[in-house]
Amino acid sequence: MEHANTPTQGTFEFFQELPVRPKRPERLVFMLFPNAETSVHIERFGQWFACQNHLTGTQIRPERLHISLHHVRDDRCLRTKFAYAAKKAAEAVSMRPFEVAFRFITSFEGGRPHRRPLVLLGEGDAMFDLHGDLGAAMVENGLRAATQFTPHMTLSYGPKAIPVQSIEPIRFMVHEFVLIHSELGLGRYNVLGRWSLKG
Repeated sequence: MEHANTPTQGTFEFFQELPVRPKRPERLVFMLFPNAETSVHIERFGQWFACQNHLTGTQIRPERLHISLHHVRDDRCLRTKFAYAAKKAAEAVSMRPFEVAFRFITSFEGGRPHRRPLVLLGEGDAMFDLHGDLGAAMVENGLRAATQFTPHMTLSYGPKAIPVQSIEPIRFMVHEFVLIHSELGLGRYNVLGRWSLKG
């Protein structure tokens, strides 16, 4: 005979809402990554800046710091035909390594108020050339490509808005660009391809 307080098998209680992934959680995006040393330097700068300006929020880990070069698309599941087209576009690009500089920091508006991105603004003519060349190759391979480009690196997300202000320049050399499969909501980046800049 079962006791009254015997738990029923298969019954679960959830005390918090389960995290909800976006409807199209599988993202393809071309990115630029700084080297490991620069990533750590940028993360420490972000920590120092947050302390100086009494910022709260979520800071990006060093290995996740990047500049988004081109968003390819979002899908319900990763579709190999679009990944293949993106790879063919990347293969058509030929450039030499170049330098990126960050001279300004600010917050972007939009999104949830408590999730304002704190970003470094990137500069470098060659970065715009790479964006243009890759975008043209994407269109040639049947993909859509953005013509507008605001190069930036997100340091953290938080509630406080920061106006544009200058910083001591942070620089790094770009030797490659990368195609990433980003699993939105799970915090995972999967590298689908790397292309060296050799000129």
